[in-house]
Amino acid sequence: MLSLADELRMLPIFQRVPAAAVGSASALWSVRDVHVGEVLWRAGAPVDEIGIVLAGDLRALVSEAEVGRVLPGEVIGEAAGFFAGNVRTASLVARSTSKVAILPVSGLRTLRWQRSPIYGALLDTALVTLARRIQNANQRIAAMATGRESAPARVEPAFFQRIWKSLAPGAALEPCPELLPLLKGLPGLAQASDEVLAPFAAAFTAQSMQEGKPLFLEGEQASSAFLIASGMVDVFRHVRGDRAERLATLKSGDVLGINTLILPGPRTASCVPVTRGWLYRLDVEVYERLAGDTRLWWRESMLGALATQIKLSNQAVRRDAGQPGRTLPPGAVGPSGDGFQDLLTASGFLEGLPVSEKDLEGIEVVVTEDQRRNPRRR
Repeated sequence: MLSLADELRMLPIFQRVPAAAVGSASALWSVRDVHVGEVLWRAGAPVDEIGIVLAGDLRALVSEAEVGRVLPGEVIGEAAGFFAGNVRTASLVARSTSKVAILPVSGLRTLRWQRSPIYGALLDTALVTLARRIQNANQRIAAMATGRESAPARVEPAFFQRIWKSLAPGAALEPCPELLPLLKGLPGLAQASDEVLAPFAAAFTAQSMQEGKPLFLEGEQASSAFLIASGMVDVFRHVRGDRAERLATLKSGDVLGINTLILPGPRTASCVPVTRGWLYRLDVEVYERLAGDTRLWWRESMLGALATQIKLSNQAVRRDAGQPGRTLPPGAVGPSGDGFQDLLTASGFLEGLPVSEKDLEGIEVVVTEDQRRNPRRR
């Protein structure tokens, strides 16, 4: 009969984790048997543990409607488990007799304190889970839009426009704002030490932006994420032929393109500056070279950003649920709301994160335990 440590070692999520690390961490886990029809977790309950299905399968239910299935090897509750004060958004009910490995949130904090590769594997899984969830939700929301504006395109200025700009270039662009205060405004990074943030700040490249000149277009291969230092950027979704919808307007301190660092692929929206200003660009290859606590804190911050995007999007979709002729994406439920603009706002939140939203006040990564034990190690 296999031990729990052996079963954990066999899971795909831990294939790259040293066997000794899995074995030493197995004492933090327990096994729970869930019989047919039995509830593992109930919607609305506090998130105090995460799990991995070892055998059987579970149904995810929202208002008694099945919105997904969880099969062996899949992690459950891992995204919410990284944040304080979260509650379950769905109930999990056994479809067949199931066996689940359970890790309490206190154990997750212990793994972080130990800098265990188990924690890193769970964090990476949570990032990919949320990034894919955003991609899927984006596609469903975009299918509902009709397109009220022309889709952005790269257009070279006419000859006389180029001549005029060379003769009257306009006011000089203000210097680029400092990066460190902007980083500390991102989810989970307010308490990060300068020692942690300095290598990360060095990974960014300042880049000016021009009004009306696209940063990138939907469908182009993605290679960078951006932090807006000054100015504003419109986010557009290409929905019908050459039509588009304006999804959001992002401003100083907001981030966009985080998915690029997690899931490579084409851009899912176009971003066009509304004004002149500055950006800080983080290229994928530079991000992949980040190491140690710098990489750890940034991945936690990205998870906070993605979780907030989903939270804001879900709220906007729910407000739109009761509109005549409107169909919610699968799994989205909620009361009626104020019109189609809410739906566009939802899609916008999936593209870029307005970090000034009050929802960020509730994003607290499990660094708290680490800081409490040893504040100097932040």
